[in-house]
Amino acid sequence: MGVSHAPLPPQAFQKAMVFVDGTNLFYRLNAGRLKVGDLKRIFERYLRRRQISRIYLYTVEQHLATAKAFHGEGFLDGIRVVLGEGIETADRNIKEKGVDALLVADLIYHAATRNCEYALVVTVDTDFVYTLRRAEDFGCGTGVLAICAEVPQRLRTACDEYFEVTADEMLKNGWAVRA
Repeated sequence: MGVSHAPLPPQAFQKAMVFVDGTNLFYRLNAGRLKVGDLKRIFERYLRRRQISRIYLYTVEQHLATAKAFHGEGFLDGIRVVLGEGIETADRNIKEKGVDALLVADLIYHAATRNCEYALVVTVDTDFVYTLRRAEDFGCGTGVLAICAEVPQRLRTACDEYFEVTADEMLKNGWAVRA
């Protein structure tokens, strides 16, 4: 007699993509004093067994270099980095240009062309509310993942599901260590 297995959930047959507001994530990890070894592992947990087609992270070269130096080269394994432009301001900070627009363009493109059936956006930036709704217009399910923060109410109502991961959960699950 064969071994019986529980049936796979419907999500296991969906193609998923992850769109990470990288600079936003880097700031929250730094504020929580968390060093992450493998970002992809975190995202996999919240995709609920969906098939990952692609993971994109959006930032600028300056923030990416700082993040790699802090977290290590391997923390972005399996993630495609998309760079916007970083402009130095008079106070020597970096102002991002075009980063959010790149994320929006990619998410809408992939939803419209049906390259994915589910999009997980890693952010707490409410500028993405309309983007989530537009992706759903194309039949793409949406989720928001907030790391070391709460999902703002506007994002909660704009997506199908949302997830919040605290610093303590990051540490307990072995996704991060204190820096």
